[in-house]
Amino acid sequence: MKKAVILFNGAIILLFGSVAHAGPKIIAGPITNPNNGHSYLLLDSATWKESEAKAVVLGGHLATVRNQAEEDWIVHRFGNHSNQQRLLWIGLSDTARKFHFSWSSGESSSYTCWAEGEPNNAGRGEDFVAIYYPSHSQGGKWNDWNDRTEDPIGLPMNGVVEIVRANVQPLARGDVSLPAVTINPMLIITNDSGSIKLQWPMSASDCMLEATTNLTELFSMFGYSETTDAESGMISVLITNSSPQMFFRLRKP
Repeated sequence: MKKAVILFNGAIILLFGSVAHAGPKIIAGPITNPNNGHSYLLLDSATWKESEAKAVVLGGHLATVRNQAEEDWIVHRFGNHSNQQRLLWIGLSDTARKFHFSWSSGESSSYTCWAEGEPNNAGRGEDFVAIYYPSHSQGGKWNDWNDRTEDPIGLPMNGVVEIVRANVQPLARGDVSLPAVTINPMLIITNDSGSIKLQWPMSASDCMLEATTNLTELFSMFGYSETTDAESGMISVLITNSSPQMFFRLRKP
């Protein structure tokens, strides 16, 4: 039974779960865009549909591009990752209505960056949008493609996942929202024999661990026992009865 563990600094959210199909693996990230505070990951070569499905499992969607600054940041960070020119899947498609493109995140954005003559639905079935690799004559521009894993010359099609922290529902008490706490260093996670071990610094000893099985629902406290190792300066919690999918965060009460 496979498990996936993802950690985002800042929001301190951990996702793990049993999955029937792991989908494309993460090859870069999470990386935070300082201009919008969102976290981004780069997936291994896969189709748009596979990449979007993995993005949802990770708690986000393929990236929504809202302006030129976000466009440039995505291309700069991922378009030549590991010195490999890559076409980057973003969350734009026209599967619902031809030539009426919409974002998988559900956002509405008027920004576009189409390459010359695009979108053209060449050969029919070109419903999914990717950004051209930097060295292309239309580098950084968009083209519509069919659902594929590489372009005609063999360059990989890689999904860019965007995690918007604002989508995480904070636990609310009355009119006060209590956001997740930022901790450095990050949580340390160990997955061994079906158990999940979480550790964080003693400097965050006043924080509580909360969980939810769905990011559309509130985080809440749950029963757990923690141990403190004064020598290492770490607090540890062992989770042995996890649900198939869970999200965790640390919060100051």
